[in-house]
Amino acid sequence: LRRPSERARRARASLRASLLKMPRLHSELARETIAYTAAFLVLHFVCRTLSHYASPTFRRCSPSDKAYWAASMVSTVNAVAVAAVAIQVFVTEPGLTALADDLHASVPELESWGGFFLGYFVADQLGNAYWWREWSGVEATTVHHVIGMVAYWRGLTGGVCH
Repeated sequence: LRRPSERARRARASLRASLLKMPRLHSELARETIAYTAAFLVLHFVCRTLSHYASPTFRRCSPSDKAYWAASMVSTVNAVAVAAVAIQVFVTEPGLTALADDLHASVPELESWGGFFLGYFVADQLGNAYWWREWSGVEATTVHHVIGMVAYWRGLTGGVCH
C-alpha cells in the first residue's frame, strides 16, 4: 500500500478545515426555514382574507385565481424585503466589492436572511404543488424554486454563500 502524497494530504486537510468552519448548521437552517415557511403561509392567508373584503374583483375569482392573487401579494412582500436588505448591505458594506475577487467571501448580513429566503421558496412551492394543474407556468417556477433552494442551502451550509 502506498502512502498518500503530500498533495492528497493537503487536499484532505483543506476539505476537513472547510467542513469545520461551516457558518450554518443544517438543523439551525431547517428550523429557521420551517418558521419562515409558516410565517409566509400565514401571510398568504392574511392577504387572501384582506383581498376578500377589499376587492370585488377578488371575490369573483375562481379558487385557484384567488390563491394565485394571494401568492402574488406574498411574492411582492418577499421581493421588497429582500431588495431592501440587499440595497442596505450594498450601500453600507465596505468590503462588498471583495466578493468580485473572492468567491468564498461572505456577507453575514445577507447570510442571516437565509431562513427567510428559503422559507418563502418552500411556502410558494407548496402553492405550486397544490395548484399544479390550474396555474400556468408552474413547471418553470418549480424548477426555479428547487434549484434556488438547493443552491442557497448548500451555499449557506457550505460556507460559500454571499
